[in-house]
Formats: sequence, structure tokens, C-alpha cells
Amino acid sequence: MKKRVLVVDHEPKLCSILTRVLSEQGYDVQVADNGRRALEVIPQFNPHLVIADVALPHMDGFELCRRIRADGRFGSLRFIFLTAKDAREDEIEGLSVGADDYITKPLDVDKLLARLDARLRWLDKVEESKGCNGIIEGSLAGRNLLDVLQILELGQKQGELRVNQGDKETRIFVSEGEIVFAECGTKKGKLAVYTALTWPDGRFCFTPLAEVEGKEHLEITPLLLEWAKVSDEIARRKPASSEDIVGEFLHYVKEREGNRE
Repeated sequence: MKKRVLVVDHEPKLCSILTRVLSEQGYDVQVADNGRRALEVIPQFNPHLVIADVALPHMDGFELCRRIRADGRFGSLRFIFLTAKDAREDEIEGLSVGADDYITKPLDVDKLLARLDARLRWLDKVEESKGCNGIIEGSLAGRNLLDVLQILELGQKQGELRVNQGDKETRIFVSEGEIVFAECGTKKGKLAVYTALTWPDGRFCFTPLAEVEGKEHLEITPLLLEWAKVSDEIARRKPASSEDIVGEFLHYVKEREGNRE
């Protein structure tokens, strides 16, 4: 079955290029020139993925993404932003409204196709998992933990996520898309999650559970926003290794938590 892609952009030339390129790759493509029109098209076209500019007339891309994410009918729809802006703040806002990826203009078509393929392969994996007791598993090399957590939040999942890198393991329990318990060795709560987020490779496996226990109430999007902001600051200081990133991040979190006491 062909995957359906909706392109939302007010530039006719770009829409024409994307329609041609995506059609040649075997996708079924439709176009909307603004956010309001996109909301009219989506229920009928039922796309697997939306590629949308941030700067749209009538309704910007952020608001379009918010409205899509608020509609339970489109929980599995993937969303990629296109923008002429190259600002970290816009990328963080894109994450906060539920986008899956963010690509800046001028458009690199090969990069877009690679990202689009990766997102749709992940969607296939999630759909396949529905027939095998809801288990979702894979490699962090092809899908980082940030994306996995977003899927669990958007799907309001309940169960246990195990993340392994070598002999290290992080266990994260979620209920209705919210983290209620997490541990990685002696680290608990958000410290455990942040440690796992630095792992560039390894394996993950999410297993649905009828009941989970835990006293944490960590909303995933705010947690990931904090991660994005602070990890960007740390990256500017060019830490030597992922262990250094963990050390600096945990120091930051402990300092912040200490100041709240």
C-alpha cells in the first residue's frame, strides 16, 4: 500500500518539486497551501505523514501541529517541519507541539527523503507491534530514545520500557503516557532518563502492562524540552565524551533541584 504524504506550504514551486520527487519515490501526495486547508484535507486524505512549513498563512505550522496532536484520530500521524529559520528555539517549540523532525531550508531533498523514510519505517514498526501484544522494540541506532518516548506519550501508553547499552540498563515505567518510575543503576527519576538519552546506540523494548507502580509524575514533553535546552548548552562547551555530557547534565539537574529545596 502506498504511503500518503500531505505537503503544506504556500510556495507553489516548492510544492511542485516535492510532489514530483515524492511521487517518483512511490508516495501518494496531496498539497495544501495553508494550515486551515490542511485541517480540511487530513480527515479525507488520512495521510501517514505531514510535511509543513512553519511560516504558513492563516495558521502557522506550530498551531497546525498542535491541532493535529489534539485530535485522537491522528495519533500515529508523523509530522516534519520545514522552515527557513535555523534557530534552536524553533526546533524546541516544534518538539513541544509534537513534531517528529525539523528540516531547514534551502531544502536538501536527499536529507528529507531519508528522514521521511525513517519516520515511516518507525510507523510500520509501531503498526506491526499491534499484532504482537503491543510490544515495540528496536535499535537506538535507527531510532533514538527521544522519539520512542514521544511515541509512548502520544499513544498514551502504559507499560515498561527497557533500554540497554552493553551491560547498562535503564527501566522506565509509563502510565497514560507519563513517566511514573525510572531507574538506571543508582540514578532514579529524571536523572535515569537523562542518562539513557545520551546513549547513541543500544536496544529498547517497550512491553504493555495492565498495571504499573510508581510515584513519579514526569510529563514527557516538558522533560524532553529541558533535555533539549540544556544539552544544547553543554554541546557548545564541546564535552569530550557522552560520559562527560551525563556528568555535566546531572550536575545541572542536581543544582537545580537543590535550589528548589
